Amino acid sequence: VRCSFPARPRHPPPLPASEGPLCASPARHRRGRPGVRRRCTRRKEEGRGSKQGRGGDTGIPQQGFHNTMAADDDGVDTHTAALTGTAVTLVLVCTFGGNLMQRLNNAYWFSSETTLAILLGFCASLPFCGWKPFDHVFTEEFDTIFFLYLLPPIIFESGYDLNQKDFFRNFAAILSFAVLGTVISTTVMGAGLFSLAQSEMITGINATSTKEAMKFGSLMSATDPVATLAVLGSLNVEPQLYSLVFGESVLNDAVAIVLFQTVDKLPDSDNFTLTWAQTFKIVAQFTGVGLGSIIIGICFGVFAAILTRKFLRDAHAHSEVTIILAIAYLSFLVSDALGFSGLMTVFFCGVMMSHYAKYNISDVGRETCANVTRVLAYLSETVLFIYFGFIILPTLSTSCDRQERENKYEIDWAFFFWTFLLANVARAAHIVPLTLLLNAAKTTPVAKRTRISMKSMFVMWFAGLRGAIAFALSLTFKGPNRRFVIPCVVLIILFTNVILGQATAPLLHFLKIRTGVVVTEEDGEESRGESFVASHAATPARERSSSSQGGVRDLGRMGEGASSRGSINMIASG
Repeated sequence: VRCSFPARPRHPPPLPASEGPLCASPARHRRGRPGVRRRCTRRKEEGRGSKQGRGGDTGIPQQGFHNTMAADDDGVDTHTAALTGTAVTLVLVCTFGGNLMQRLNNAYWFSSETTLAILLGFCASLPFCGWKPFDHVFTEEFDTIFFLYLLPPIIFESGYDLNQKDFFRNFAAILSFAVLGTVISTTVMGAGLFSLAQSEMITGINATSTKEAMKFGSLMSATDPVATLAVLGSLNVEPQLYSLVFGESVLNDAVAIVLFQTVDKLPDSDNFTLTWAQTFKIVAQFTGVGLGSIIIGICFGVFAAILTRKFLRDAHAHSEVTIILAIAYLSFLVSDALGFSGLMTVFFCGVMMSHYAKYNISDVGRETCANVTRVLAYLSETVLFIYFGFIILPTLSTSCDRQERENKYEIDWAFFFWTFLLANVARAAHIVPLTLLLNAAKTTPVAKRTRISMKSMFVMWFAGLRGAIAFALSLTFKGPNRRFVIPCVVLIILFTNVILGQATAPLLHFLKIRTGVVVTEEDGEESRGESFVASHAATPARERSSSSQGGVRDLGRMGEGASSRGSINMIASG
């Protein structure tokens, strides 16, 4: 192919003074054009020569190497890339270290990955202390990231991999502890802190308005016993005990958030007092939000079941997983947009999908969806606790605190002591009475065998650890006392997870709680399996909350002699 070009003029016309050729232009372009060398010299002095880069010809001032990398054409910020790489590395180390810790765990001592994630995040924050970009790590907008991206996968996985048989067998007790217990705990903590503030024993709560005390009480009523559930699931304790602790923790999160948002809508008055009319309004609004959230979750679960059964046949596994996850996340967004609780909606949506839609997809899609949900939930929890450990220094230390912030955080040790004491008192105030009432209601000989023992009641009280929900809600706390609230919540989370969480295994051994329990028949008979020390078959906590099919798979692995008939019956009942 021959290309024809227009004839080049013998002497090109001179360019204007403002538009000169590059200094590296061939000599033939500078022939007969005086002043070109002078213009090139001037441009080199101004830093726009050819050696400074291509940007010099456009008149854009060039930057240094670091600034150029920070604002490159591809939009990659070196600070963001460094923090992201640090986070990925910490997740990798936490995952690897968690698998190594399983070899050291025994019936007398058990360390969870939650403590390891907090410790890694704290250690990783030490080199960044005093670094200017470190100020942007602790952002007050983290609650949006948490509630919108990190928490929905955790709650959905709890409902999708739920052991429905044990959950609905103890549903009345779980609902009583999660709903009535949260309301009682909020009331006891709010009243106690308000009385202490009026007597000037603490300085972190407004002494003239009950709204702030009730908000903080609902915030501290959100339990997150991740470490306790890891121990209970790995040691294979009684299914009733595990179901009560697990079910209460899942529903308690959604109930605490709804109660916190309901109290937050009360009037912002310094002389505000809670009347009976306002109490009735709070209860009505709380009930309406809860029922509406459950109905929306059930509707989306039924929609997923119909869609997968009627219109999704012979589909690829990745398509099935995408549809399941998309519908679940859409239920969360729709419920939250309508003013309901998206977390409660996505939980019951996961329960409905696990009961109906899961069996409409292929075996490969079912297994892939279960694994994907577990991975997403694990990553969300790990990133959350690593971030929590990462911001301990800017929250509690004055040396790493930002100087430009108006309200710096302050630690009131009296506030921390009374909050921790009232949190335990408030939990006992609803665990003990509700347990006695539930046991008294079981009068038949068959029902008496399912009564909650005193040992299980004590473990439930001990499992009231605070975690992600309380921390995220504390970031949304507004007002001048915010500087006291956030450090207090951080200290309580650290103490309950690092100290009390590690004491769960010794407590089970001290109370002689049965471990290694395996369900062998459909009627719920239990047998004593091998001890945790002898078998070293530590079952992950999330597998204990799996569906009935996963339970059959665990029984086959543990080799406790479950009959094939019992396995078939469990699959059919599932």
